[in-house]
Amino acid sequence: MSRLEQIERELRAELRRVYLMHEAAPYLICVHDPVEKRTLYENRSLAAALGYPNDDAAYSGFGGFLSLAHPDDQARAREQLDGSGSAGERAEIACRLRRADGSWRWISRRDIVLDRDDAGAPRQIMSVLHDITEQREAEAEQRRQAEDLSVSKRLVDNALDGITLTSMAGEVIYANVAFKTMSGFGDGAVGRMMTDFYSPESFHQLSAEVVPTLTRDGAWRGVLRIRRPDGSEWMGQTSAFMIAGPSGEPTGMAAFWRDITEQLRYEQEKLAQIQVIEAQQAALRELGTPLIPIADGVIAMPLIGAIDRDRAQQILEALLGALGETQAAVAILDITGVKAVDGEVAAALVRVAQAASLLGAEVVLTGIRPVVAQAMVDLGVELRGLVTCGTLQSGVAYALQRKVRPGRA
Repeated sequence: MSRLEQIERELRAELRRVYLMHEAAPYLICVHDPVEKRTLYENRSLAAALGYPNDDAAYSGFGGFLSLAHPDDQARAREQLDGSGSAGERAEIACRLRRADGSWRWISRRDIVLDRDDAGAPRQIMSVLHDITEQREAEAEQRRQAEDLSVSKRLVDNALDGITLTSMAGEVIYANVAFKTMSGFGDGAVGRMMTDFYSPESFHQLSAEVVPTLTRDGAWRGVLRIRRPDGSEWMGQTSAFMIAGPSGEPTGMAAFWRDITEQLRYEQEKLAQIQVIEAQQAALRELGTPLIPIADGVIAMPLIGAIDRDRAQQILEALLGALGETQAAVAILDITGVKAVDGEVAAALVRVAQAASLLGAEVVLTGIRPVVAQAMVDLGVELRGLVTCGTLQSGVAYALQRKVRPGRA
């Protein structure tokens, strides 16, 4: 074998190895002539990945790349095909190609000039294409996560409630704007130990309640007294929970804070007002049902103002209690000062008379004004068991004659 034949043999073998390597490559390798617009070589790796058979005319040929490009990417793809090599030895583009099933895959295409003519125009260009769909999807997911994280951070930073993250050592590693403001430390809140924020009264609560509950349950909710740098204090409604790392071990604590100082002050003031009102109502009840001893065996209860169901019950209880204590034979109810009498009030007066009779006492109703009498007639009230007198004086005179209970000496 001559030397020339040996060189030719070795060259064919080398070309064969290069060909097999290109055919086995996991990406498309294509060599084309940009002047004559024809493909000189093309392997089928990417075509197979896109689901096209070897003889599919839609894919093969110089224009296959353009025919499969996404409509939004065709302008850039055509620009690269028409101008490959004009800006240098290499050019790169990323676009979407249509799969045989109609779906789209992201493809990266890099053009490399292999040969130029005497004028410097590219004569042979090799294109290397590979599927970057997973990479693009991963990048899109990273962008989405980064955007979500950015949105979440903005929400946390601008939340109305205070939010803090604390290390296991007790150092504040994050505080949002609300907590910085309500704590009084501003930006200096970050980097401080949480113990710098608590008033002395809160330390006992921390050791006796907060820390044991966090350790046992992983969360705690309650109210803590917080001290500002200027010495003023505020009441913080707190919701804290432990944060665990990948191994499940606690790595820190997150807490939400709400300043309820004004709310508690309002509730305390409201409670004090309620207590004052209740005390006043109790005093009015006592004043509204006065019991006056007229003589031995005779008591009088002058009634003033409006009588509703609750007050009627109070009158009944007060009168029965007095009758039980004094053993009075006659009880005078004077309604001269009662502005109006309706059916409910009249029925209550009848119940009083019936209850008094069970104790052996007689009830005398005095001070019935003409308008009240007319109202009772219109209501059809039967005042059975009640003795009526026009004035308190006449009622007292009647009672003095009847003060001895039946059966008594």
